[in-house]
Amino acid sequence: MISEVFIKNFKCFKQLELRGFGKITLIGGRNNVGKTALLEALFLFSDRIHPDMVLKQYGWRGVETVTTTPESMWGPIFTNFDMTQEILISAVIDGRKESATFKYNPNFLLQSYPILGPQTGVQEVRTDQPVTSFSLDITYTNGKGEKTTSHLVISPQGQPGLQQDSPDIKSKQAIILPAKKHISSKENCDRFSKLAEVNKEELVLKFLRLIEPRVSNVKILTDGPNQFVAAQVGGGKVSPVAFLGEGTAHVLSIVCAIAERKGGIVFIDEIENGIHYSAMGKLWEAIGAAAEDHDCQIIVTTHSYECLEAAHKGLAKWAEDFQYIRLDRSEDTITGKVSDYDMLSAAIANNLEVR
Repeated sequence: MISEVFIKNFKCFKQLELRGFGKITLIGGRNNVGKTALLEALFLFSDRIHPDMVLKQYGWRGVETVTTTPESMWGPIFTNFDMTQEILISAVIDGRKESATFKYNPNFLLQSYPILGPQTGVQEVRTDQPVTSFSLDITYTNGKGEKTTSHLVISPQGQPGLQQDSPDIKSKQAIILPAKKHISSKENCDRFSKLAEVNKEELVLKFLRLIEPRVSNVKILTDGPNQFVAAQVGGGKVSPVAFLGEGTAHVLSIVCAIAERKGGIVFIDEIENGIHYSAMGKLWEAIGAAAEDHDCQIIVTTHSYECLEAAHKGLAKWAEDFQYIRLDRSEDTITGKVSDYDMLSAAIANNLEVR
């Protein structure tokens, strides 16, 4: 479990230090204080061995294409687009400090061994001479102080690839549910199938009924080459869960992510999206139970005071596991104030502004 975080030169964070993450952590604050960026930094740390680690973050923000220049590919993740600075993301995980640095290298020599791309598999490079290129050098230090280095590069075809000097053992597996991008049907199907293999369909039903109490069955539906997680409402026709509304689809993604990442971490941006306030308390209660059953850390953001109140109500049984972090900005400096369950209780009782 992540308990402490330090971020430097990543997006809006010149420097941010936070201590006191809980098993269930809710992050609030005004617009443009870095709530989403905090999740992105932590997920980048967890996702650092995947070649598309940076590009997919742009997709979550609605940016569909970028050019293959270093400034376009990697500049946006550096504070003020300043690629002369080094990004540092460190975290205390299960009592041990781990860290990763991301540094732009304009004079990287691409060697003759293969580069693994996310979709094209093994790509070929010339063997007669090194190729002058550029890279994002990533150095990871594990809890024992051992270092590994990898290089994120761009192939001549414009595909990102990862060249590793030595194997990097990934930290706890993580999933992120972005606010502006729906989780694909395939991802939800794959995760639901794993639950079905161990007879856990009832867990999904429990979550879906928080939004649509009439759901009577849930299963995989095949329509030609496509597959969907589908639900039956009452005695009606089985149809894709997405047809039941944004909130129901969002809840499906949440429960499948938590169940799949047993012992890992789930990041959820703007958890309240598509969910009526009247269902939020029960949703938080279900999340608390699922996090306990699957030993999963949940770190989420919200804009909603109603969501914050619902978390306080729904997580009463898991008060010791809950922490609330409010981010604030003063000019270019972002800080975070951490409150435990009792502190949040006092703030809500006294109608204090804590969003």
